[in-house]
Amino acid sequence: MMGHSQLQRLGPIPKPFRLIALLMAAVLGGCSLSKPTLPVMLYLAVSIEDDRQITSETIQEFRLLHYKLIEQFRSLHPEVLVQTDLYREKELIDQVRQRQKAGLGPDLILTNGSIANSLLAEGLVDPLQESPEANANTLLRLSTRLRNDRGQQSGQPLVVLPQLACFDRRQLTRAPTTLQELLSAGAQGDSVGLSLRFRELVWTAGALGAIPGLIAAAEGQPPTPTERQDILNWLSWLQDVNNQQRINFYPDQSNLLEGLVSGRMAWVSCSSSNLQRFRERMGIHLGVAPLPNGVRHQASPLNRLRVLALGRNSSPRQRQMALALTQFSVTPLQQRTLTLDSLSLLPVNPHVTVAVQSSQVLAALVEARDQGAKSDPLLALIHGNDPRVAKSEAVLVPLVFGVITPERARDQLIAALRGDE
Repeated sequence: MMGHSQLQRLGPIPKPFRLIALLMAAVLGGCSLSKPTLPVMLYLAVSIEDDRQITSETIQEFRLLHYKLIEQFRSLHPEVLVQTDLYREKELIDQVRQRQKAGLGPDLILTNGSIANSLLAEGLVDPLQESPEANANTLLRLSTRLRNDRGQQSGQPLVVLPQLACFDRRQLTRAPTTLQELLSAGAQGDSVGLSLRFRELVWTAGALGAIPGLIAAAEGQPPTPTERQDILNWLSWLQDVNNQQRINFYPDQSNLLEGLVSGRMAWVSCSSSNLQRFRERMGIHLGVAPLPNGVRHQASPLNRLRVLALGRNSSPRQRQMALALTQFSVTPLQQRTLTLDSLSLLPVNPHVTVAVQSSQVLAALVEARDQGAKSDPLLALIHGNDPRVAKSEAVLVPLVFGVITPERARDQLIAALRGDE
C-alpha cells in the first residue's frame, strides 16, 4: 500500500476530488468496525476526449457520473479510498509510462477501448484474467474488441458510447432516417456536418454496403469483386456528397460540436459522450437520433467503449480491491444506474434491459448500439492507434476534395487496410 510520501508525489488532485478523498477519509474514520481494517488507497487515472479541457465543469461532470458507483462500492468496502486524476486522451499513455517508471502508476485506468489496447501492447497494463462473473456480465462481442492476437484482454468493458446523429430541432423537425433524406435536407438549405476522420466516417460505409470489403482487407484478404464494387460505391458517394453546397466535411469532431451549438449546423454526427455538453448549451432544442441507413443496408457506427484496465504498480491488496471494483461496476444494478443517471451511456451487461419506451434518447442509443454490431469485427481488427487508421485517412482526404478518383482511392484504401507497404 502506498505511504503518505508516495501520495504526495502523485501530483495535484483537482480540488473537487481532493474534497471527495477527504470526505471519504472522514467517513472511514467515523466508522465503527468490529474488525478494523487498514485503509486501501486506489489511484484511478481517467482519460477524457482530446477536444475537452480539464476544467471544474469537466471534473464535476465526471464526479456526478461515477461518484455514485464509487460510493456504493465503498458501502461494501469502507476501507477503500479512491484518488482520481483526469488526463486528456493524447496525454494518458505518456503519463502512465512516466508514473510507472517511478513506481507510482495507477491501480485502475478508465479510458476508451483503443487506448486500453495500446496500453496493453506497450506493457503498461496487466491483461485482465477471465472470470465467470465478468463473462456473465459482459456482451461477448464487446470483450472481443479488447483482445490482442495472443488472446489477452486489455480491460473490462464498462459502458458503451454509441455514435449518433445530433440535430437542432429549431432547424429540423425530425432527423433524416436515410442517406437520401440527409441529402434532401442539405438540398433544402439545412447545413449538414460530417467528420473526415476514418473512424467517425465508417458509419456511411455500412449504409452503402462496404463494411464486408473493409473487414476482408483489414484481415489481409483481397476483397471479392462484389466487395470491391461496394467500396467503390461508398467512396464515390463520399466524393459526390462533398459537391453538395450545404454538406461539409470537417477535420475533427470539435468543429461539428461547435457548429451545432452555435446554430451554424442543423445536423451532425456525434458521440453520446457529447450529449451532456449539448444539453447544457442547447436545452430542449437538442434532437438525438440514430444515424441514417442506406437503401439496402444499415448504418455502421463505430461505438466507443469505456474500459477499466489494471495498472501494474499495485500491491496485492490494491489489486484485490481494483478487481473487486471492476467486477462490481458491471453488476446489473450498477449498469442500470449508470445508464439512467446519464442518459448517454449504455450497459455492457446483457442482462440489463434498457427502458426504451420511457425515453427517445435511450431508444436512439439502443438502436445505434445495435447498428454498431456490424462494425465491431472491424474495430476488433483495427485499434485506434493502428497506423492503418492514419493511412486510411490519408486516402479519404484527397478523395473527398476531388484530388484522386474513387477508383484510385479504393485501391489505396484496400492496400492501407491490408498493411501493404
